[in-house]
Amino acid sequence: MSPWVMVRRPWIILASVVLYTGLLLLVREHVVYVPSITVLGNAGMKLMNFLPLIVCLALLFCLDRRLGHAEVTGTRRVVLADRGLVLATAGAVLLVGATLHLQLGMPTATAAGRNTLFLAGLALLVRAWFGGIVAASAMTGWLFITVTAGLRAPHDPYPWGLLLEPWNNTPAAVATAITALLGLTALHRAPPRA
Repeated sequence: MSPWVMVRRPWIILASVVLYTGLLLLVREHVVYVPSITVLGNAGMKLMNFLPLIVCLALLFCLDRRLGHAEVTGTRRVVLADRGLVLATAGAVLLVGATLHLQLGMPTATAAGRNTLFLAGLALLVRAWFGGIVAASAMTGWLFITVTAGLRAPHDPYPWGLLLEPWNNTPAAVATAITALLGLTALHRAPPRA
C-alpha cells in the first residue's frame, strides 16, 4: 500500500461521504429553528445546511496528516495526490446530490453538495495560510454566521449567505466554483506548522 494512502487515510473521507449520504436521506427537507441575530427572530433552517461539515472536516483531517520533510523532499507528487483526493471527494458529493435530487426529488441534496464544495474551498484557502485548525474554525464559523444572520427576510438570504440559496441559484454556483478552484490551487502551498 502506498505511503500516501497510509498517511492520509482516504477511507475516513469515504466513511464521511457514506454518513453524509445517510443523513441526507434521513433529514430530507426537515427544518429546525435556530436562534437568529437578525430582526427575523428564530429562523427555520433545513437540517441539510449542517451536513457539509461532516465531509469538510474529514477532508481537512486527512489533508493535515503529513510526513512534513519527507513530503517536501520526496519524488512523489503529493500535491497531485492531494488534489485528486479533493476532486474525488467533490465528485462523490456532487454525484450523491444529483442522484438524490433526480431519483427522490430532493433538491436540497444538490444544494448540500454545492455547499460542501464552497465550504471545502474556503477551508482549503484558509488552511494554506493559517493551518487546518483555523481553516476548520473559519469554515464552521462561516456556516453558523450564515445560519444565524444570513437572512434579510424569510427565504431571502443576503448575497454572502449563499449557503441558504436554492440549488439552482446561478450566483451561488459561480461563487462556489470560484472558491473551490481557488482552494484547489492553494493546495500547492504547505500549511504552517501547528
